[in-house]
Amino acid sequence: MKVLLVSVVAAVAAFRLIAQPTEVDPALKTYQTVKVAEGIYAFISPESKAPLVSGNCTAVIGEDGVLVVDSGHFPSLTRRMIGEIRQMTDKPVRYLVNTHWHADHVTGNNVYREVFPNVIIMSTPDTQERLAKPLPQYDDRTQITQAVPVIEEILRSGKSRNGAPLSDDARRYYEIMLNDGKYALAEFQQPKPAPPTLTFERAIKVNLGNREVEIRFLGRGHSAGDAVVYVPDSRVLITGDLLVNPIPYAYGSFIEEWIATLKELSNYDATAIIPGHGPVERDKLYLQQVVALLETLTNQVHAGVKEGLDLEQVRSKVDFADFKEKMAGNDYFRGRAFDDRFVRPGVERAYREAKEGKLKDEN
Repeated sequence: MKVLLVSVVAAVAAFRLIAQPTEVDPALKTYQTVKVAEGIYAFISPESKAPLVSGNCTAVIGEDGVLVVDSGHFPSLTRRMIGEIRQMTDKPVRYLVNTHWHADHVTGNNVYREVFPNVIIMSTPDTQERLAKPLPQYDDRTQITQAVPVIEEILRSGKSRNGAPLSDDARRYYEIMLNDGKYALAEFQQPKPAPPTLTFERAIKVNLGNREVEIRFLGRGHSAGDAVVYVPDSRVLITGDLLVNPIPYAYGSFIEEWIATLKELSNYDATAIIPGHGPVERDKLYLQQVVALLETLTNQVHAGVKEGLDLEQVRSKVDFADFKEKMAGNDYFRGRAFDDRFVRPGVERAYREAKEGKLKDEN
């Protein structure tokens, strides 16, 4: 998510713009092009230090055309990626797969449609349904614009909202958040909705001439409509945000089903895994670590519910110290992301599952 400005609004409430010495997070303005296999290139976004993020994108090139997985968050970067694809091949982008509906993976859809008018945008039905309607909880310009006074006051006073003095790391975090917002506001003036035009329930195959690509829905997890993409001839697996490295995003997720979906994912014969965020992986060790983390989450939360604890009591009791050490170490920004992007939303979702059973919403 991803961008997940929900967390920004919850954390700070808002954004007016003041000059700060810290620059925009490189994660919003750059990416690394990685040749994963012959004719498969991943555009890998750097790790973000603040809530605004941009997802990875992938180009799969065949004799007759190109299939792209996810279109990115910022139109300027999407245009740059399209420029690179055109240097790689003279074949058009025929298919664009949206792995899920979060803005950092789909905002570039309209750029592809402008450059390749005949492109077929594909997704699961849930993703199509969500992208066919306004999504005010993400990339809401009003929320971003309103946010700044609180951040400005935090930086002016040198104190957090609870009155505690800002550490140097915390000050840098808020400076980055502020400058990221300024950059994003300009970028978000450009996009127009371009929802998927073709959906599939469980699986669909695309032939690019000499290359077949499989797109599947293995079950709910990070979202209700996660699609995964597999290229059998090169054994490359593209996961969307079912897998995010180094910190999973638990906003709106379906924790127990996510575990089952990741176990299905682990059955793929993959020598390269392209996650929704993070570097290309050449083994399944991180995937297994995320499964273990999610199992620990659901087991601890369900145990707390059986004891009759309320949500806040469960929050105070769960212990993820070992996982936090493995995933975040002593890095302030990763540690904050672990708490804000995984623990806080994850405990709430797992608590609701323990109380309500399978959830019907992503709120």
